[in-house]
Formats: sequence, C-alpha cells, structure tokens
Amino acid sequence: MKIGTRAPMWKTPCLLKGRWQYLPLTAFQGTQFVLCCLPAFAEKDAWLLEQQVNRFQAGGIVLAVLGPDNAFLENPWSRPPQDFGLPFLTDHLNRLGRTLHLSASLPPHRCETLFFDQRCCLQFRLFHDLNLRGITTVLEVAESDFCRRSAGGLQSGLTNDHFLPQSSSFEAPTG
Repeated sequence: MKIGTRAPMWKTPCLLKGRWQYLPLTAFQGTQFVLCCLPAFAEKDAWLLEQQVNRFQAGGIVLAVLGPDNAFLENPWSRPPQDFGLPFLTDHLNRLGRTLHLSASLPPHRCETLFFDQRCCLQFRLFHDLNLRGITTVLEVAESDFCRRSAGGLQSGLTNDHFLPQSSSFEAPTG
C-alpha cells in the first residue's frame, strides 16, 4: 500500500470491549490511529500495549493491534483477551496483510506499525522492536509535526471525542 492511499473498507474481525465484531479500518476515520502489526502475539505483548493506550489517547491517537488469528488460541492467557482495553484485529485470510503490504518475515520481537491520518490514509510505516522504547518511538512519530500536518487536513465535523472517550476504553462506531 502506497503512502497516501486510503485504508481498505472491508470489515475485519476485531475484539473490542469484550466482544468480537467486524470492524473496517475506516471506522477509525476522524482520528489519527496507529496499527501495530505483529507477526506473533502473546499476553505479555497485550500488557505492554495496553499500558500505552492512555498515552496515545492523551495525544488524540488511537492505538490498535493487528495480530495473527491464532494469537488467542495458542497460549493460555491469565487475563482473558477481552478484558484488555485495546482493539485487537485479526486477519485470518491475510487479505488485510496483503493489501497493506505487510512484511511476512519479521521475527516475533519486531513490529511493523502503520500510521493513518484522520481520513484513514496511510502516512508512514515504521519497523521497530516490540518493547517500551519501540512503542515510545511510535508515539513520538505520531505526535510529530509531520503526522500532525497531514492529520490536520480533515474537513469534517467529527471530533476526536466521538472516538476517544475520557476513559481508557475505545468507542468505535457500529455497523
């Protein structure tokens, strides 16, 4: 997927607020969002990312995860995945992965993160380690002047409050 291209509109399975639903990436329209695409996903990764949700929300940015569809089945989780306040998207057919041109050869500790503006257009792609330093770098890039200038072009009446409530839970439109 080229920079400036709009996110695909088809719906993808997403674990959000304790239930599975189908959600298109365009559901995030109206706010900046970053999609951390992980080749492997374990409970420790969910803990790390969930601890960062409030930092992203404070900057008006939604943090979401795209993980392998077997992530919730392979390992037993001490805390059920539905208890996390983070949108977990899966891609069983790799349709999203192919469209977004995600790397198929990342080691488990690496992450490919895609930055989308308020119009759901791809702005930037970053490869990083899945650790606190890597996630902090993602936040710094998302809050950078480069991303803010691009995100400022939205000509819509929607506000971040529609998508980002004051609590740590993410509100996504249904449908």
